[in-house]
Amino acid sequence: MQNHQAEFAGTIQSLVRALVIAEKTGETTADIADRLRLPAPAQRILKAAVGAGTLSNPEWASGLADMQAASSAFVQALGARSAFGALLDQGILTRAPLHSRVGAVAEGVVGAVSGEGEARPVSRMSLSGDVLAAQQADAIIVLSREVVENSSAASQAFVSRQLRRAVAKALDVGFFSTLITSSTPTFAATDNHAADLKQMLDTVNSGEGRLGWVAAPNVANSIALLNDPRGTSSPEGLSEFLGLPFAVSPALTAGTLILLDGDRVLADIASLGVDTSRFTSLQMSDEPTMDVITPTATAVVSLWQTNSVGIKISALFGAVAGTDDAIAVLTGIEWPTIVSG
Repeated sequence: MQNHQAEFAGTIQSLVRALVIAEKTGETTADIADRLRLPAPAQRILKAAVGAGTLSNPEWASGLADMQAASSAFVQALGARSAFGALLDQGILTRAPLHSRVGAVAEGVVGAVSGEGEARPVSRMSLSGDVLAAQQADAIIVLSREVVENSSAASQAFVSRQLRRAVAKALDVGFFSTLITSSTPTFAATDNHAADLKQMLDTVNSGEGRLGWVAAPNVANSIALLNDPRGTSSPEGLSEFLGLPFAVSPALTAGTLILLDGDRVLADIASLGVDTSRFTSLQMSDEPTMDVITPTATAVVSLWQTNSVGIKISALFGAVAGTDDAIAVLTGIEWPTIVSG
């Protein structure tokens, strides 16, 4: 049986390389695909991307079957780099189609046993939901042109890792900023970690869902060193805490811990878009000040002058909580690294 995951594993990376070279030489992407002898999925995508659309638009690109498969393979290959991607891939979050009205159970149907001749109770199920709107998360990285164009295994492995790091963080930033609202139950941490955890569990755990933790890196460090039998949590990747999936995300503010019920959190990652540029000026900052409304002058770097290339991977995703108490957030955590059980 053909391994489709392996077949599409390096497709996004091949597209990036082809687009960078095409912009430099002026060749068509179809000619580049033939000349570089790219993998078959990348060739089909590059030759299908005609003037009616563009690979930089993830919504249009999702219409290409090969691009859809390549996007899926790339997201799965993120592993636990993205808490959002990992929880979705593990089936903890409920996958639902974008652009569709969805509902989550707010009050479940109650089963009953009736004796002969007795009235049969009829339960009702109330749903609360919203449209799973499509949103776009953009990951932008800058690399030297030589590294991207180089066909060696070391260069391609380096590019692949940088792309995955950037996309993983962009997805998590988009996911949590969408999911956590002013209605989300939020608590301030105390020195009593057991009481803090119980408060979160009492808020989210209905006994019917599938729970999962997501922690900021510094919180994950503290939990990993808890001197008690609460689970074998790891300070990175995907592990367990209290017998529940435990993910770590650098997209969360320091001191933050999230507990969610995946049965009531609906989400999906639909497709990726790829775009490159050699003629762009960038402000090299995680908090850019060059805002259109209130711009602040700052130094910028020319990609052309530095022989660099900007790569943008756009991810089309959606996320919504069916009920407010599907998520609980604990902030300001400063637990000691070692505490008594």
